Amino acid sequence: MSSNDYDSSTYAGRCARFGSNSNFFLMKHQDKAVIEKMVDEQVKLLGGSTELYSRIDSNMMKGVFDPFFIREHCAIYSWRETFFSKHFPKNTWFTVDFETGFFGPEDGFITVPYQITRHFNRVMALASAEVDVELSWLKQQIYFEKNEQLSVEALGKYRYNWELPGGMFENEEYCKAIGLGFSDLAHKIVEEYQTGPKKLEEMALKAVLLQNISSGSNDFLPLDYLPTELNKKAATGMYDVEG
Repeated sequence: MSSNDYDSSTYAGRCARFGSNSNFFLMKHQDKAVIEKMVDEQVKLLGGSTELYSRIDSNMMKGVFDPFFIREHCAIYSWRETFFSKHFPKNTWFTVDFETGFFGPEDGFITVPYQITRHFNRVMALASAEVDVELSWLKQQIYFEKNEQLSVEALGKYRYNWELPGGMFENEEYCKAIGLGFSDLAHKIVEEYQTGPKKLEEMALKAVLLQNISSGSNDFLPLDYLPTELNKKAATGMYDVEG
């Protein structure tokens, strides 16, 4: 949203407009070389594959869950959580609840996951910004929009061992709301609680998918050189009940 989209007749609207204008100013002072280093650190977590990083970054921006690369998505998500905490510690940023005007301690829970998945390029740009000393206070007043629905979705898809009270895997309504089916949940359980190696078929299929990503192909699926059954598993996961 632009600053003009906020209602300046309310306190919440004025705060959001101020934050939006400040962010716009800081974005003009982003350091692209520093941002490149931030990206490189994430790429290293993926064995140096820039193509895989681009895929994961795109998936997070779109809310896509990839059952074959759960570990890699979670690694990037975890790194970004730590990054956010380091560069935007408590009392250096704010968000706004336009319904209540309340700025509560739980706002991080419904703000940070949304920002580090859907808008991480902007997060990195704001973190890299360098301004004159007399304007350094602006970096203590960063504005981040919150989104409870997309934050909860990001936690469920990209954070290891995150469950709703009572258990995520038992909460069918929640899983449907964030777009996780039975096969997706089965993949998460296997990834997070496995005690032995995965099936050879799954490891081989993941290797093929990774090779396809590394080749720079824009067409992730179908893989014409694979049998129909494997193509289906590549698209729906290893545990599709309709398979």
